[in-house]
Amino acid sequence: MFRKYLLISILLTTLLFCGCGVDIHQVNVPEASVVYDINGRPIKGLAEENRISIGFEEIPDSFKAAIIAVEDKNFYEHHGVDISGILRAFVLNIKAGKITAGGSTITQQTAKTLFLSNERTWPRKIKELFYALELERSYSKDEILTMYCNTIYFGHGAYGLEVAARTFFNKNAQDLTAEESALLAGLPNAPSLYDPYINPEKAKARQGLVLQRMVEEGYISENDREAIISRELKYQQADYVLGEAPYFIAMVRDYLSKKYGERMVYQGGMKIYTTLDLDMQKAANRAYKEGMKEREADVQAALVALDATNGHIRALIGGRDFASSNYNRVFSERQPGSTFKPFLYSLAIEWGLTEAYMMKCEKVEFKLPTGDTYEPNDYGDEKYHWKEFTIKEALMISDNVIAVRVNDMLGAQHVADHAEKFGFKGIQPILSLPLGSKEVTPLDMAAAYNVFANQGIYSEPIYVLKVVDQDGKVLEESRTTQRQVISPENAYIVSDMLKGVMGPGGTGANLQKTVGRTAAGKTGTTDDFNDAWFVGFTPQLCCAVWVGYDQGRNVNLVGSVAAGPIWANFIRDASVSLPDLDFEKPANVNLINVCLDTGLISSESCPRRSRMAFIEGTEPKEICYYHTFNLDWLLKDAATP
Repeated sequence: MFRKYLLISILLTTLLFCGCGVDIHQVNVPEASVVYDINGRPIKGLAEENRISIGFEEIPDSFKAAIIAVEDKNFYEHHGVDISGILRAFVLNIKAGKITAGGSTITQQTAKTLFLSNERTWPRKIKELFYALELERSYSKDEILTMYCNTIYFGHGAYGLEVAARTFFNKNAQDLTAEESALLAGLPNAPSLYDPYINPEKAKARQGLVLQRMVEEGYISENDREAIISRELKYQQADYVLGEAPYFIAMVRDYLSKKYGERMVYQGGMKIYTTLDLDMQKAANRAYKEGMKEREADVQAALVALDATNGHIRALIGGRDFASSNYNRVFSERQPGSTFKPFLYSLAIEWGLTEAYMMKCEKVEFKLPTGDTYEPNDYGDEKYHWKEFTIKEALMISDNVIAVRVNDMLGAQHVADHAEKFGFKGIQPILSLPLGSKEVTPLDMAAAYNVFANQGIYSEPIYVLKVVDQDGKVLEESRTTQRQVISPENAYIVSDMLKGVMGPGGTGANLQKTVGRTAAGKTGTTDDFNDAWFVGFTPQLCCAVWVGYDQGRNVNLVGSVAAGPIWANFIRDASVSLPDLDFEKPANVNLINVCLDTGLISSESCPRRSRMAFIEGTEPKEICYYHTFNLDWLLKDAATP
């Protein structure tokens, strides 16, 4: 045993005094990475606010005492390394056959943060010792402690004490209380384990350990410890740390962290160019706040908007308050209700039906393979309309019975296969599919509706365009992935049908005045009122909005009332700088006024008319004779059950 310790001592002496021949008189504190929007503007949340350097005098004495007591009690006595601590860690590591214990001083931790990686290897540990010695030769203890406090990681993307103070207590570091200082001093040891937002009990226990160490080192008395630990801790994240797009930034951060590591993301000086448009994001924030102000506190909503031409995510809100819940509901799977109907009617158009095709809403039963009977019905007090509708009007008023009948006529398997062209996966061919039986995410829906807005082209949603390291080297660059999934004629006709939803008699008629420009969309409400949707688009922008409870409770709201106003206010404000365009009509599509009661070319006598789009040669050939010859009584009789 003596020979082993002698050998260890010789090795350590060699390491500590042979020198490493490096000059670190100009230490560069790690540079924060910056996320930019589509116009080159920095997006707050990851960049300049995630590492803020402060001076030694701005670090509260309570934190200095706490961090030294818990991390390196001999900091002001040693010369960068603690021989006794290294010996203890060395013996443990030799027994384990790998690096398991650190024994690192504050100087060593600073050296590792500034110059080295987090790998647990002998070469890295040896380099750490060398760099620690050089730091001690070049800087005073106070300067080293300041470096440490400005670079150490506390969790939640907070590097440095100043950002940690704002992230956990919504205040500047110099204003931290003794109990807050003790809590923060305990986090660097294991930021995820002691995260007070996720594990408040463990964070509190760690605070108690820090205070006990402060008693043992003489920084505070036992009475002080009891008084401090009894004080309540109130966690609150500063708004500006979150920035305008916290859910988007978190999505970018998570993607980059998995690919490059957290240290590279937060301290690697990367430049991340994204698709977000800050002006549109601010419009989304305003619309969201206005639309949710009367809702119960635990009602949530999600919004995601895509550039219609390329699938770039222009705005994203994943929940009501990122500080209290960072779960991004843009990726939450929920039943979409009637917002799924356009994919059914897209196949109907492809198979030769037209907007003017007539079908009756009446009681109908379907025998299921299980032997059960399925009987679809409509929303409201009356289960059936007991009359014929054009399929355009059926979509406008969101008739369920006709949607299920069309699904049965086309074949549920064919409809499921067609819907998967729009980016959905795992769709089951069941009769209730057009009523929203398949759970989907808001991002799924926005990308799928984008097909109608962009002449039948599906664009994979993207949000990171380019990543550049601090030396200017391009680490990655993204390109839009697109594929034609339906014809431009099909996309235009379905868009025309969805424009009807925004018109008189449509379920989204109350929104058109707010939007104030050409738009198309669809409301959606699940049978149990758990989920309220609106998904819609202009020729330039597509947006999906979902409103509901996380737990799937009854929100008791329909899509046009809960989600629709958020969508409409966003589209209006986000489109201020965009021209008011109509959807591009293919040359072989004709527009004809049709009587909604007969599906025939309307006459001046027809009281209910709608302009409809037809592929050339599929238009109605006859003029409405019921109204031309004043035979309304025939229609009234036909509507009687």
